[in-house]
Amino acid sequence: MNRIRTGALAALFLALLVSVGACRGAQEQPSVVQGAHAAAVTIFPTRAAPNTTDQSTPAALSAAPTRSATNPSPTVAPSPSPIPSPIPSPTPTAIDTRLPLSRTINVLVLGSDRRPRMPNWRTDVMMIIAMDMEKGEAGVISIPRDVYLDKIPNHRPNRMNVVDYLGEQDEPGGGGPKLLASLIQEKMGVPIHYYLRFEFEGFKKVIDALGGLEIEIDCPAREYLIEEDVVFSLEPGWHRLSGEHALAYVRARNQGGDLERARRQQRVVWAVRNQVLQENLLPKLPALYAALKDTVQTDIGLITAIRFARFALSLDQEDIHGLVISPPDLVKEGWRGGMFVFIADWPKIAERVQTVFDRPPLIQTNTVGETGDRTRCP
Repeated sequence: MNRIRTGALAALFLALLVSVGACRGAQEQPSVVQGAHAAAVTIFPTRAAPNTTDQSTPAALSAAPTRSATNPSPTVAPSPSPIPSPIPSPTPTAIDTRLPLSRTINVLVLGSDRRPRMPNWRTDVMMIIAMDMEKGEAGVISIPRDVYLDKIPNHRPNRMNVVDYLGEQDEPGGGGPKLLASLIQEKMGVPIHYYLRFEFEGFKKVIDALGGLEIEIDCPAREYLIEEDVVFSLEPGWHRLSGEHALAYVRARNQGGDLERARRQQRVVWAVRNQVLQENLLPKLPALYAALKDTVQTDIGLITAIRFARFALSLDQEDIHGLVISPPDLVKEGWRGGMFVFIADWPKIAERVQTVFDRPPLIQTNTVGETGDRTRCP
């Protein structure tokens, strides 16, 4: 069976772990949605909107073969194609098997702003979901999109959020995640075993297929969305967000920039996990399948996805930990090649990510309040 379809059939796993398509773009005209508990999401228009069963840790993804020439990125992206069988590639960077993340199953989750008729696209979401199947723990590591890479095989230095696109130009149908996985392993010492890429339309459809996303917001979110020419506003409290509004929530960068957005993405992951656990998904599986089959690319097979779903559903809230790679010690703001970027301290990042399971539970690490680790909103 086509790998995209088998991944889509395992909607339970996908909805749990990859509701992080914090990508750009919402085409429909916004509206007002009442929150789950008397809170409200308000969109202010500024003008009329246009009409496996193996229990062992699998082999990590390997980088695509390198070319001899160094070229700038092409200007036209190919249309998405089915994910092929694994392609033989060079031996990846050696992994220290004593490290915690060398013994976990690591899934690279990507959120793409790719759209029809759009020649170029970027990866606005980069997360590593690390699953320790033996200890019953999971870690979520968020990588800022603006991290600068001074070396990208076959290409000029650039931000990390273009690597997926560049790799797809070199090797359509999976070369992007493969290239990004090789760089993550080289820089951070984390092997990547599987990948899953969401497009923004898929994220919205998944949330709508779930009947909306119920989530408690701790900090206000307000952002002018240039492409839609609307102002998005969300106040603290309980809300049930439509797919469009959930997308706007994880996109907003006006309060706290890209790092705050990464924290919101992790909160959304947790909210979806809770909702899937509490609600009966069986009647919604056909809609989830329809939402995923054309907007998700993955190399996760059906049996493996079911295994991951069962694992995710078995976790307690204390078993899921979160880490956002952030200033001041892991990355610093700067300029490279005329671009505002984050300059990474890779040795320190490689050391820090190995401590993800030592961090407080995800439910606490991105929360303002008595039980959280943050004292105020940005």
